[in-house]
Amino acid sequence: MSQGHRPPSSATTPHAPIAPVAPAAVHQLATPTPLLVDSSLPAYLLPAALSALADSAAAAVRRRIAAETEAEGESSNMLDVGNKGKDKAAADMPLLVDAAVATRVERIGYMVGGYIAEKLMAARPPLATHLDMIKFVCKDLFLYIYGKQIDNLRTNHRGVFVLQSHAFPPLESLSSFRGAAADLDAARHHLVFPQALIQGALARLGMHTTVTCESSQLPQCTFQIRTVKNTTSRKDSAGAASILGPMSPPAR
Repeated sequence: MSQGHRPPSSATTPHAPIAPVAPAAVHQLATPTPLLVDSSLPAYLLPAALSALADSAAAAVRRRIAAETEAEGESSNMLDVGNKGKDKAAADMPLLVDAAVATRVERIGYMVGGYIAEKLMAARPPLATHLDMIKFVCKDLFLYIYGKQIDNLRTNHRGVFVLQSHAFPPLESLSSFRGAAADLDAARHHLVFPQALIQGALARLGMHTTVTCESSQLPQCTFQIRTVKNTTSRKDSAGAASILGPMSPPAR
């Protein structure tokens, strides 16, 4: 009995590859590259990074003071106020170093926040209102960086937004033998970066703001975002009174 030609079955028929419907950026987010770095490593590196920035800022401040003292040179000797000038410079040194460190950390946070916001918005349409931009920060940005969203968001619908975190990850590990007061003072330095991060992300989205942050009890913290008057949009008033939590007046 002769065997006739058997049509190919579906199991043996090659199929043409199906082009993905979603953009490539979305596929990359859906299948991220495996992380080969311990997730807790940034928490260990942050104190060392702040210490390195403090040492660098202190060296820069000392060079600046030395240059100013050398420039004044003869006039200081004529007036015989050399010791007083040295004492004043020594007293101002901690304040000058703190200001220099804050400036450097703010620059880093501002750039990092802008780059991350641009990456997360690569496959999305532009956000239309300031409220949408704040919600993006509370949900997407914080989830991407810290692995958790903001716990509560409040607004007075006049350009002021208050973001509350009951357990902010960078503050959870702050504990020392010096006591609660010293830990709160250390928290002040650790909050400079995230507030600059928020400001940089919002600026990249087209929302110019000033961001402040405070913590009265660890590991809680509160971010207050104020829009610049010239860029405040009335569209924010169309948003919900409370997005992530109960409505109450923003912190003064």
